[in-house]
Amino acid sequence: MTSTEYALTTNELITSFAEWAGDSARISVAQAPGRVNLVGEHTDYNDGFVLPMTISRTVQVAARLNESRVHRIRSLNYGEDVSFATGAMPRTGTSNWATYVGGMLLELRKLQEQDAAFEMLIVGDVPVGAGLSSSAALEMAVAVAVEDLAQIDAPPEEFARIGQKVEHDCIGVQCGIMDQIVSCIGRRGQALFLDCRTLEYRNVTLPLDRLRVVIIDSGVRRSLADSRYNERRQECELALGELQRRRGRIAALRDVSLREFEHHANCLPPRPKRRAQHVIEENERVQEAVRRIEDNDMVGFGQCMTRSHASLRDLFEVSCSEIDFLVDEAITTPGVLGARITGGGFGGCTVNLVEAPYVRHFCDRLAKRYTHAFGKELQALVVRDNLEAGIVARVT
Repeated sequence: MTSTEYALTTNELITSFAEWAGDSARISVAQAPGRVNLVGEHTDYNDGFVLPMTISRTVQVAARLNESRVHRIRSLNYGEDVSFATGAMPRTGTSNWATYVGGMLLELRKLQEQDAAFEMLIVGDVPVGAGLSSSAALEMAVAVAVEDLAQIDAPPEEFARIGQKVEHDCIGVQCGIMDQIVSCIGRRGQALFLDCRTLEYRNVTLPLDRLRVVIIDSGVRRSLADSRYNERRQECELALGELQRRRGRIAALRDVSLREFEHHANCLPPRPKRRAQHVIEENERVQEAVRRIEDNDMVGFGQCMTRSHASLRDLFEVSCSEIDFLVDEAITTPGVLGARITGGGFGGCTVNLVEAPYVRHFCDRLAKRYTHAFGKELQALVVRDNLEAGIVARVT
């Protein structure tokens, strides 16, 4: 089944829970936001640096403890219900959303003092397949709800690692940890400068009083598990293996300087060479982007974004004609400081840095030109107030 994205207020979700379960006593309502990556694509699983921020779209989970040993879960977006025993997974053939939830509950069970079962009603307005981390938002919303109800004492990094494990083992996407980390610890008004090796981070304040982060959804959808995402990761690993043989002890592409790469580049096969060049240069771009923001050089930051897109298009080859069109149109529009593809690639969204007075003109111009070129409508999300993960309500 396909997903229909829509939002409910917290009170509406509580009412829906009561209609589904018979009452809404003893529930907690948790949320976790999607994310947009400003700079730093395909660096996370190479132990590199990233600069994402949360967005104003979330997944919400209304949940309570279930006295049986059976989980009862319903997705409003998919209109589906699943039930499965604690310590088990949903039956084979269920939708991916249920696999994400089942995987999280199975892993979180290891952190609980008792074998708790849950009733959960789930709804979200993070577009699925758009590169805005709807899956990480779902995983972290489930984690926040279970943490509250089962009184788990664990740092958010632990929940992020569990989400990544679910992606790897249950879904088959060999993702990094960026999406889960920023979904659970991202803060309002700030981007997150994250070292994906150590998980050390610092918040970087964005001037959202005068600039807007505008996400443009191309409408081109892809499934990371079915795409060439895992192939790109394998190509990075091939490049790393060749560089390890020549450079010596290095753990990841993050450990290779641009000078060292240029010295050994001709020893690499063409595709792994291009992938490695992107990762190494992108790590440097992320660090430059942070310096630009902290120096209040938003023009320079926007240029980092646009150079990142060119690299993802030409070296990592994860763009498509619709996305390239949107970026090319954006950077020729007044008030736009930078634009790039965001997310795993092969479709999805662009992220654009736009001066606030020009946002309406920018969105209207791109929508008209895109419809004329491809016969498709655009969806725009203007990030004015990015959200944080947490418990938003408790009903006694």
